[in-house]
Amino acid sequence: MKHTVIKKILVCKPLYFATLNYAINPWMKPGTIDGKKAMQQWEELIRIYKDLDVTIETIGQHKGVPDMVFATDQGIVKGNTVLMSHFRHPERQGETKYYEKWFTDHGYTIHHLPKHIFFEGNGETYFWNDIIFLSTGYRSSEETPQVLEQIFDREVVPVHVIDPEFYHLDMSFLPINKETVFYYPEAYDEQTQRILKERIPNLVEFSRGEVEGFAANSVVTDHHVVVQSGNKTFEEKLHKLGYEIHPVDLSEFKKSGGGIHCLTNILE
Repeated sequence: MKHTVIKKILVCKPLYFATLNYAINPWMKPGTIDGKKAMQQWEELIRIYKDLDVTIETIGQHKGVPDMVFATDQGIVKGNTVLMSHFRHPERQGETKYYEKWFTDHGYTIHHLPKHIFFEGNGETYFWNDIIFLSTGYRSSEETPQVLEQIFDREVVPVHVIDPEFYHLDMSFLPINKETVFYYPEAYDEQTQRILKERIPNLVEFSRGEVEGFAANSVVTDHHVVVQSGNKTFEEKLHKLGYEIHPVDLSEFKKSGGGIHCLTNILE
């Protein structure tokens, strides 16, 4: 089976992550983040990526935007173009200008959504074969699926989330290859569950413990999967599918509702 290989990513060094002082999702615990520990955990993730021959591009974090560390939410990169996100919550809207400057300085062409359309990048979307899965229900606007279809010339399949703990798609949904996707059915309405069963040949369920352990927030490259540590049942499922596991503890980032995939914007 042919696997997708990640060549280059963009990450944000968590210089001011511990200053988080607001809560906009059920996971967030303002005032509890250990900044030194978060930096150590982030550096271990970077070490794993380097061991997997992934090229690392790094943007420095700015004061006043603690969630800027979650690079995947900032937009979708396709080739030399970037569709920038438009965050629903004001607390995150200040991050965009820093990422837009980084992309511009590195030669990318920038595209924006209409001002009334909310969308939060790769946190809400997965490109899978010839379609796009898009999380709806909490962060995207009702018009977002139609806009993405026009921009990317692909069918967009809305995945309607009904549990606020899974506000982004990468909290409960993880494509592994062209046939296999992990998902947590209770995160979605019944219509979405039926559609996923019809569209995906090998649909594997997460347990509640696995998604609460941020199993869905993993990153797959080639036959390797970088996973949040301590999720043994999920690791066993991956081993049976022939994947090599690379665990990393990102417990400090979980205090803001983020993990491995959240910290990783795939450039190539």
